[in-house]
Amino acid sequence: MTVKKNYLLLVLAFLCALPLCAKKKFYSDAITMSDIYVWQQGNSLTASMLVDMPALKIEHHEALVLIPTLTDGTNTLELQPIIVNGKKKQKEYEKAVKKGAQINALVVPYEKRDAFVYSQVCQYQPWMANASLYLVETLLGKKDKVLMASQELITNVVSTEAKRLAELIPVVAFIEPVEVDKVVTDVYNTYLDFKLNQATILPNYKNNAKELDNIKQLFEGVVGNSDIVINEISIEGYASPEGPEGFNQNLAKRRTESLMKYLASNIKDIPATTYTTKFGGENWEGLIIALTELNPSYKDSIITIINTAPDDNARKQMIKAYDGGKPYADMLKNIYPLLRNVAISINYTVNTFTTDQALVVMEANPNLLSQTEYYNVAFRSPRGSKKFVEAFEVAQAQYPDDPVANLNAAGAYLTTKNVAKASKAISKADKKTGEYYNNLGIINFYQGNTAQAIEYFKQSAALGNQAAVTNLSKIMNAINAHQ
Repeated sequence: MTVKKNYLLLVLAFLCALPLCAKKKFYSDAITMSDIYVWQQGNSLTASMLVDMPALKIEHHEALVLIPTLTDGTNTLELQPIIVNGKKKQKEYEKAVKKGAQINALVVPYEKRDAFVYSQVCQYQPWMANASLYLVETLLGKKDKVLMASQELITNVVSTEAKRLAELIPVVAFIEPVEVDKVVTDVYNTYLDFKLNQATILPNYKNNAKELDNIKQLFEGVVGNSDIVINEISIEGYASPEGPEGFNQNLAKRRTESLMKYLASNIKDIPATTYTTKFGGENWEGLIIALTELNPSYKDSIITIINTAPDDNARKQMIKAYDGGKPYADMLKNIYPLLRNVAISINYTVNTFTTDQALVVMEANPNLLSQTEYYNVAFRSPRGSKKFVEAFEVAQAQYPDDPVANLNAAGAYLTTKNVAKASKAISKADKKTGEYYNNLGIINFYQGNTAQAIEYFKQSAALGNQAAVTNLSKIMNAINAHQ
């Protein structure tokens, strides 16, 4: 065999023109390949496989050339060839090497065909993500005559970092709420209309019919409910800060007592001893709130007077005199009536529910469930299921500012990859917990910010969160090790 320097170039040029045809076996079933993987990491692509050919038979004067070839149909890259030489071809090869021939191939003598690992590393290019790895086979005879040529599929799976990370499902963290006594206080501010200097409730006077109906609905949710024990009903009256304080206090007290008597007469099954009344004073705090919300042109000036005047009488006189009395006249008409309110507070204890009971209560009276009961309802269903997400979503609605409710709602949204809702919910979570950093890491992971996600998982793991430890391991394995 005469080996020329352009030997392989001629073979490769011939093989590149062959059509692609996928087969399950290699070279008449005589060659087996196992532990096959094509793995991208960073800027490198590694193709590796265990090659075994105990049943291979070729003649002394023959050479079998095997070229693993990557192609996506448009781009092609041939990896290092494997050459199996018959006895005579091997001698010719060895002579050529002694004479200085350079052949970039893995040469296997025919009589030494033990199983071996074939591994090649090349520079990764984007097109390789969708490539397949083929084995181009050529049998050469005397004078390098091509006796057989074929091309068979090795694998069509190229494992890239992006693909591996996309398949990764991070572990979401949740916080089990601390069970507490289910004591609830519902507060409603009434704005009943009274005739001038009178305290009698007239159901058909001005807006009273609507207000009394609202009060009725407030009580309908608790009175007669076997799952609720009413502890106290507090009625606190406030006066608008104009006129003598003593007169205001007396009028507010009479109106508060009038409302209590009305409720005792019209709301059945509540003992009179359940009610308590008190006078909340002149409603200066309510005045500041109303000015802030309504934002009249004189807002800042009046608030400054309220905060700096030495006492209530001075406040009243300064407000009356400000800007010729025009702001005061407007306040008497549009703001002060809002301050003559009576706040009704119903304090009650709710029974504890089993998970089965809580499932029913969540539909009818979601305000009666504790966070622990919502947690139990959620984990009654598979993570990511509609019922699972719904339970934490309703819990968040009932406890909108609670850090645990928001953390768990964010976690529930992440089980369905709803990053937008998860991001909004987690903004109200406790930012000092491992669960917070773990779930924030998942949000960044789904947004494609893998490096930032890793940093958050590290922070979470440092706080002892096991979900973050698992997530770190998953990501690093996906990036650094082949599976």
